[in-house]
Amino acid sequence: MTIVDQNVEYRPLLMIIGRKVCTHEIPLDSAYQYVAYQPAFETAWAQLQYDLGVFDTLDKAQQTIHEMASKPMFKENFLFVCDQNGHLVGSAGLWPGHHYGMERLRIHYVAVSQAHQHHKIGSSMVSKLVMKYDATPGKYPLYLATQTNSYGAIAMYSHLGFTAYLGAYEGCTKKQSEANWTLATKILREKSTSSI
Repeated sequence: MTIVDQNVEYRPLLMIIGRKVCTHEIPLDSAYQYVAYQPAFETAWAQLQYDLGVFDTLDKAQQTIHEMASKPMFKENFLFVCDQNGHLVGSAGLWPGHHYGMERLRIHYVAVSQAHQHHKIGSSMVSKLVMKYDATPGKYPLYLATQTNSYGAIAMYSHLGFTAYLGAYEGCTKKQSEANWTLATKILREKSTSSI
């Protein structure tokens, strides 16, 4: 995930990807590797999430990772990427969400250090998680929650095959969802034009 742009209006968004839309895992660049969870990653994970603007305070980020790491499913559902020096540079997971009024797995807490972005780390992690989800039985598409001020992440998710969810979900009507995506589309067009 790119840094949250605090200068852009925040509105919640959901994206979905159908099963078997993502047909292969994008490999990590050879300068990076997946590593198993280590309790020492909790501090680095919290700092990474805080630096990207996902949490308002470092304490909230630390509390969140501590609570998640205590759950049995955490180790098998979260990915950690380190550079050649063993420093945590990225993380993402499959984690329960409740946007649809029931518990469903979603892509959650995708983060890549600013110094290591644009090396396809985020795409690699998300594609790996999508492939893992596709290997499990189920009838619902995988989803993720994002926001209008995370337009870099929206572009990456779209490139991987995620599409806008325009329906109602917990805390958001169909009309609000459609309006949020209208704004997101406008922001994406403005940002892609300004980067040319």
